Amino acid sequence: MKHDEIVGFTGSGISTILTITQTNEVFQLIQLIFSILAFLVTIAYTFWKWYRNAKKDGKITPQEVDELFENLKENIKEEKENEH
Repeated sequence: MKHDEIVGFTGSGISTILTITQTNEVFQLIQLIFSILAFLVTIAYTFWKWYRNAKKDGKITPQEVDELFENLKENIKEEKENEH
């Protein structure tokens, strides 16, 4: 399993665990906060990984920017699928 997959699964796992423990308003708020944080970590990691790879040759090309947006779209799609 790749390191980036572990990061994504961890965020989804945290959301799932918090959903199970959601019994009142306090837990709902905690779940919302942690879910948002997990999603932001996933997005930040995707951007960091892309930036590191894109700067290897010293410049960022339009194709590399397109690759970033595709990766972000995949992360958002996976997050939406994990919500349901």
